[in-house]
Amino acid sequence: MKRQSKKTKTGDKQNIKQFARKKIFVPKKQSKKQWIIASLIIVVFTVVAYIPAFKAELTNWDDKSYVLENPTLKELSVENIKTIFSEYYMGNYHPLAMLSLSLDYKIGGETQDGEIRAWIYHFTNILLHIINSLLVFYFVFLLIRRFDIAFLAGLMFAVNTLHVESVAWVSERKDVLYALFFIASLIEYLYYIDKKQIKFYFLSLLLFILSLLSKGQAVSLAVSLLAIDFLYDRKLLDKKVIFEKIPYFILALIFGIIAIYAQKEGNALHGEESYAFYKRIGFAGYAFTQYIIKLFVPINLSAIYPYPDIINKTVPGYYWLFLIPSLSILYLFFYFLKRNKIYAFAIAFFIINIVLLLQLIPVGSAIMADRYAYIPSIGFFIFLAYFLHNLMDKYPKQALTAKLFIAIYIIFLMVLSFNRCKVWNNSMSLWDDTIEKSPTAVVALNNRGSTKDRNKDHRGAIKDFTKAIIYKPDYKHAFYNRGMARKELAKETGDTSLFRPAITDFDKALKFDEYFVEAYHSRAVTKENYADYITNQEQRKQLLLQALEDYDKALKINPEYEEALVNRGVAKGKLGMLNQAIEDFNQALLINPNNPSIYSNRGLAKDHAKNYEAAIADYNKAIELDPEFITAYLNRGLAYQKIGKLEKAIEDFSKVIALDNQNAAAYYFRGIDLIKLNRLQEACKDLHIAQNLNYVYAKNAIEQYCK
Repeated sequence: MKRQSKKTKTGDKQNIKQFARKKIFVPKKQSKKQWIIASLIIVVFTVVAYIPAFKAELTNWDDKSYVLENPTLKELSVENIKTIFSEYYMGNYHPLAMLSLSLDYKIGGETQDGEIRAWIYHFTNILLHIINSLLVFYFVFLLIRRFDIAFLAGLMFAVNTLHVESVAWVSERKDVLYALFFIASLIEYLYYIDKKQIKFYFLSLLLFILSLLSKGQAVSLAVSLLAIDFLYDRKLLDKKVIFEKIPYFILALIFGIIAIYAQKEGNALHGEESYAFYKRIGFAGYAFTQYIIKLFVPINLSAIYPYPDIINKTVPGYYWLFLIPSLSILYLFFYFLKRNKIYAFAIAFFIINIVLLLQLIPVGSAIMADRYAYIPSIGFFIFLAYFLHNLMDKYPKQALTAKLFIAIYIIFLMVLSFNRCKVWNNSMSLWDDTIEKSPTAVVALNNRGSTKDRNKDHRGAIKDFTKAIIYKPDYKHAFYNRGMARKELAKETGDTSLFRPAITDFDKALKFDEYFVEAYHSRAVTKENYADYITNQEQRKQLLLQALEDYDKALKINPEYEEALVNRGVAKGKLGMLNQAIEDFNQALLINPNNPSIYSNRGLAKDHAKNYEAAIADYNKAIELDPEFITAYLNRGLAYQKIGKLEKAIEDFSKVIALDNQNAAAYYFRGIDLIKLNRLQEACKDLHIAQNLNYVYAKNAIEQYCK
């Protein structure tokens, strides 16, 4: 027993020396069956932890822009693939991630009714996470040649709750995808070191490029390779070792610059108005410590961790205390540098991959994010698994107790992950949880407000937008969204007093961003909607002219703004500027020749110009593009009515009723046409239905024809 104890004390040193030998990879002692069982455990545990995610919806946090309203992803054409690889998207350059989302859509991401099948996107994310967990298992095994340590590290990586954001959030596809290529690149590099075959080097380099094309965060791999060289006692200043790293660092530099430009274009980088650099050191210490704490005990997680005081830019005093544990971790690294290289490597790997994400360079509106820990956590799990292994090795009598603790800990992580996935079920559950944890998270308030607004809870939405504005008085999107909610509430309730505050909100949004094209457009629409309630013709005309000015401003910023062109055409039509309205619709059709609404609006303009045959031709095209376009059927029926083709008009009104049996106008107009054809019994039946549906003109017609 004494000899065994003595051997244990020197075991780590001997193990480390083994890494310096020419043959790093010793023969596998595990059977194929053991590998299969261990891998299956990782797969099963991961699937169980993520069961709720399979049934989750898409959220309104970037999923709308990435998937729901992204025409580029809905067709795998050469042109769209060129676009994916040549443009920044949402402040990022990640073409492979975008391409993978496009493939999901191609495989079956939408039903025949046009509904997005969210499950297929979630399935791909979970599948990628399972593959990543298995790769971590294999990577750690190749790294330190201990099966039990590698298995535990891979299992903890698989079920740790801090990774739920990266997996359950569809828009974070870039995280799980870049990680796959990142870990695979590290594995190929290990093979290259061992076998000295150049093919493994180039495979590693290729996988690094694929990782960079999936997410810019992959740049840290170049430095991570130095940590591996250190672990294996390779001479870091050797010409061969330096020459090997040059391509990696060149690629990291190129993609790092691309990432900065992408962030600038997406307005994600904060400038001088942000916190001073010395204050960011305090935030970095806080975030660094929180990542370690939450990796070990992942509780009180939040989609957003807001800065403490975004108005006055102050830093709470206690934040500076977090520099103590941060510096302690740094001290541990230097302590283990010559005593235990595995511990030193694990710490170095974590620091290398987290340091660029500590907001020393301000990106985004949060102090930290769960998703940032995805790759850095590998270092943490290596440290923890290796520590637990050594603990059991040192105290063999307590090994059974330690294994029981580990089993309970894994189940604890699984339960937390399972419950965390439920939070990501939909937008409301996500933002309710975020606001409960972080009441001042303005993005969460804004996004929950948008969710309420979409669900017709306009008053609840206005409350959330107002809170967001209180916590961030220059939050242009909250002003814009509150304006939209007030506009919709005014239209639904008929409370015209809400139109003016809505216009004021758009004014505020434009005050903070004079190029906010959507705000010009929505302000114009609001003025136009307001004009519809004004009986004074001069006031109505003035509002419509003001709306035209805003449409012009929106189109000056973006001449290809299809919706603004269409709505400007509608406003011109209301002002009697029919030829100019038709010109706008013509221009809109050059941008999108397959939009049925444009044909319908152009038809209405031609209708008002008494060019009925041309109007009917446009209605025909609109219906061809959308066979269930109720407005086009109704307007075509009215056009047929005007040229005396009553039977055709009745057919169209009947089609409207078949599509919407609560359409009062269709019943009324069909009734009027039936009267003209002396079919009074049928006509009066329609007119009575129209009256029951509160159609104002039906009562007079009934009194005149149905006594």
